[in-house]
Amino acid sequence: MLRIYLSNIIRPQLSLSVRHFATKRRELDAVIFDVDGTLIDTVDFHAKAWHDALEYYNIKSNLSDVRMQIGKAADQLLPVFATEEQIKKYGKEISEKKAKLFKDNYLHQIKPFPGVRQLFELIKQRNILIALASSAQTDELELYKHIANVADLIDCQTSSNSKDVKRSKPYPDIFLAALKLLKYPSTDRAVVVGDTPWDAQAALAAKLPIIGVLCGGFDRELLRKSGCAWIYRDIIELTEDYDQVTKDILKIE
Repeated sequence: MLRIYLSNIIRPQLSLSVRHFATKRRELDAVIFDVDGTLIDTVDFHAKAWHDALEYYNIKSNLSDVRMQIGKAADQLLPVFATEEQIKKYGKEISEKKAKLFKDNYLHQIKPFPGVRQLFELIKQRNILIALASSAQTDELELYKHIANVADLIDCQTSSNSKDVKRSKPYPDIFLAALKLLKYPSTDRAVVVGDTPWDAQAALAAKLPIIGVLCGGFDRELLRKSGCAWIYRDIIELTEDYDQVTKDILKIE
């Protein structure tokens, strides 16, 4: 009798556990999104604002060269163009000038890329966590997620001035901070979506696979060489192939 009683208890629990495992095995645990150039169309605007801010402080730069650095925050972008002395003297002011130029001249022009909310809804329908990991400042990120119309679908977010982020991309700090907020899912069951080589380098340094999207304007081959294992034209194409890329990441036949 005792054996039958235990069997009746254990078998349903085991069956539930197996079913849960089988279901979970076929879905990711988390997707971590970059924002600028991935979800919203801002790369050119950021480049122009940085270029104009550098020019204001008599620091020469080429707009196309500045654009190639978008995806980094000021701590990693400024040393590309300014000397250590200039950064020490003007660094904070340059960053503030850039932020003001961006807000005054370009913020009203920002639009989300097509299909962003649809992809987020698809992911949430499958009980997968979503994090934002952006080089933007926290107040900017709050605005961006509303522009992208996904504020209600996000589980957590981290930005360049979050307490656990000491260095911006291409260092892994932002993605490591996101993993912490996500309660440390296995890195082979999570993926980053980004548009820049800096996203790719940061993701790989955090031991995360990364999907590249071309809507930010970076070259396909550059993203490939930087570590993007999958590359899509835009968010819509990624959504269309979401099931297949999930199988690829999880190595499901």
